[in-house]
Amino acid sequence: MPGILDVFEIKEEKDRVFIRFSSTMGHIDTACAAVLLFLKSRGPKFFPHLFAVNLGLREAMANAVRHGNKYDLGKLVSMELDISRDQWIRMKISDQGPGFEWMQVKDQVAPDEADHGRGMSIMQTYFDRFSYNEKGNILYLEKYVL
Repeated sequence: MPGILDVFEIKEEKDRVFIRFSSTMGHIDTACAAVLLFLKSRGPKFFPHLFAVNLGLREAMANAVRHGNKYDLGKLVSMELDISRDQWIRMKISDQGPGFEWMQVKDQVAPDEADHGRGMSIMQTYFDRFSYNEKGNILYLEKYVL
């Protein structure tokens, strides 16, 4: 589409990283790599959590691109990660889509052979807390760091 820019922005602060990108799957690898580098640079206490953070972010951002923004390059996916002093990694992933009825699918289990529908299961397995806003277009993930 003419006039639509492909956006990828990253901003780091001491204990936070913000990423915003156009709704294309290609940006997910770059965003995850940046987050992992950010966490690694903050010390070895984060190393045991890199797999979970990477998996959760990939799933959340892929869902935001695919289901939330429906690959619309004019819509952005945003991610914020905050390392709090109370030993938590907190993430917020949002899209500009209409949201979804997350309470209706929260406890559904995807069949083993399914290639989709595993997001909630991943969040429950790898994160200490997760929730959505009422609209269903913002996901909050929290992981305790020992």
